[in-house]
Amino acid sequence: MKKIALLLVLIIPFACTRYPAGVEETLSLAGSNRGELEKVLRHYREAPADSLKYKAACFLIDNMKWHLSTEQAIFPDSSIYKWHTRIDSLYKYATGNIRDTMLNSRYYEERNYYFQIAIKKLINAMPVDTPTIKKGTFPDPKYISSAFLVSHIENAFQAWQTSPHASYLTFEQFKELILPYRAIAGYPFFENGKRLNDMFKGWLDRSTMKDILGFILRYNHYTRFIRSSLAINQWQHVGVYDLFLGYKGDCICMANNACNIFRAYGIPVVVDHNVSFREKTNRHFHCKFIDSTTNQNFYNKTFNFDTLSPYSSASPSFFRNTFGAQTNSPYMLKAEGEYLPDYFDTPCLKEVTGEYYRVTRVSLPFDKDTPNHLAFLYTFDNTPTGTAPATWGKIDKARKQVVFENVVYHTLYFPSYFRGDTLVSFASPFYIAPADSLSGSYQIVEIVPEHSTRKDTLVLLRKFPEKPYLKEQAKRMIGGRFEGANREDFSDSTLLYTIREAPILNFQEYTPEICRPFRFYRYVAPGEFPRSNMSIIEFLTDEYTPEDSLKRATPLPVFSPEVARKQKGQETYMKLHPDIAKYPNQRWGPLYNTSMQYPSYESTNEMSLKRPMKVKKIRVAPCNAENHIVIGHRYQLLYWDNEWKNAGTKIARHNYLLFNNVPSDRLYWLRDLTTGKEELPFLYHDNKQLFIYHDTIIPLKTNLLY
Repeated sequence: MKKIALLLVLIIPFACTRYPAGVEETLSLAGSNRGELEKVLRHYREAPADSLKYKAACFLIDNMKWHLSTEQAIFPDSSIYKWHTRIDSLYKYATGNIRDTMLNSRYYEERNYYFQIAIKKLINAMPVDTPTIKKGTFPDPKYISSAFLVSHIENAFQAWQTSPHASYLTFEQFKELILPYRAIAGYPFFENGKRLNDMFKGWLDRSTMKDILGFILRYNHYTRFIRSSLAINQWQHVGVYDLFLGYKGDCICMANNACNIFRAYGIPVVVDHNVSFREKTNRHFHCKFIDSTTNQNFYNKTFNFDTLSPYSSASPSFFRNTFGAQTNSPYMLKAEGEYLPDYFDTPCLKEVTGEYYRVTRVSLPFDKDTPNHLAFLYTFDNTPTGTAPATWGKIDKARKQVVFENVVYHTLYFPSYFRGDTLVSFASPFYIAPADSLSGSYQIVEIVPEHSTRKDTLVLLRKFPEKPYLKEQAKRMIGGRFEGANREDFSDSTLLYTIREAPILNFQEYTPEICRPFRFYRYVAPGEFPRSNMSIIEFLTDEYTPEDSLKRATPLPVFSPEVARKQKGQETYMKLHPDIAKYPNQRWGPLYNTSMQYPSYESTNEMSLKRPMKVKKIRVAPCNAENHIVIGHRYQLLYWDNEWKNAGTKIARHNYLLFNNVPSDRLYWLRDLTTGKEELPFLYHDNKQLFIYHDTIIPLKTNLLY
């Protein structure tokens, strides 16, 4: 009996110190910092009134094991803190008690400008020591102190209980929307919520609108004022001081800082991101504000570079950065030893594509012998591999299928899985289209060749489709006119030609209706659209002397072998050049731009000659992305056959490319190996390129929810 009593005495204290399994796992990884984390747990567990705070502490410590830093910012002294405090206090006098909507008015912009000049003079006299960066691996469990965690938790609960924007949250929602001290897994820097709230609360409180827009206006104005005042070029990321030291256009740091600050203030917010776009190569992070209504508010929102067709320009999928591990993330679903794409190799990831697009559940046959639990849908991405992960699905080996929960309509997918660390295709590329809008059913449209052994000849004109907004800009050039004059002020101007239809997005030639010598020539944009969209203008003549030292005209585009044969040896025109001795400003003027990708933006484009000369032809190119075939560039054609395969490489001699003996009826990809990033797959039918998302597989605007 005594032995049993002694055993209970030994067991009970041990049992009382036992924490949840996930917390114990983190504590075992904390090393010498274990005592600091246990201090937090004991602090909240001993008081019954703090039961929720204890659960919050357990949540943070449990999931802390998934987070680490790869850099630490070391400030050599306190000068940056002191200067921030001084400028912070001056900001009150600079802005006064103005309304949110007046923050960016001209009056206050000028007022702030003079404040900032005075501040910069003081800083120049007493320079700020900028931080240095220490690189390494700094796991959160080994470096977070009890003081940091306790004050952070206290601030989070205060914000949750007092903020009208967060009070409706359940505890489960609070744990992800307010409580975390990190917004993005793996981001090198994190801050204490109490400190962030101390820095920003006073200025966010001054919002007169008291809504998300008002808070964002205050946040942007304050950070811009401090940054402009400090004017320190710190090009390495340093956590929250990224907002004030120099300017960094890094969407990750912008989203991370904004999310942490607004959470500390009591506004529920998350960081969502995409890993690719439908029509360009990149990824992007942005903040999404969560409220009790169906309203969707964003900060630094994932943008669509073509505003006329956002449904084709946006991302194919979206993911949420979470603090806690997600049971439905690929990391938690994968088999032991299963390889994952880099983007998905974290448990703190939640797919939220359904919050942005109309999605559906799709099952695909899968009979591959693999130990894996997951398969993936990849989308096109202009990278060396040609694809990027879009979503994952669970393999059901009993039914020999894989189920994907978040498939977006009218998006080209490449079904794939990993064999070891090699990505392997298991089905043909496909997209889904609504079969019946009332029932919500869909049909799978596979892209497969009708004749797998047939070969064909392809005549290619572009690597990327014409952009709708550039075509719209070209339409605005209708009514633009070319004039000649012999007086510098064009008081004796003569109309030579008026643009009557939208120019093509390449070189074209106009013939002046009057041909006599003029010393001055110009292009005048139409009055309703006075910003010229011209990239290159060439005034041509065939009447010249050797002393004129004229250069050959840029050849007109040749789009077919037949035209190439007809035009061979016919070019006789030379382009006039300005009198730069008398008019040196025309040496680098927009009239003589050598790239089609940059417009002049001027209302008039003038050329002044040394002597009057006749203009026989006018060749122009409006602003365009130069995604047509460019002479001298090196191109590679690929076609899809379970992977991207090489069909040949050519250097362009004309504005078309001729590829012979190419497998027909495939999905093709033309790469410009010389320059440029914009490329898009296409089909080839009736001697035409049909680009995805523009000419075929066209997304519907109704499928874009935001």
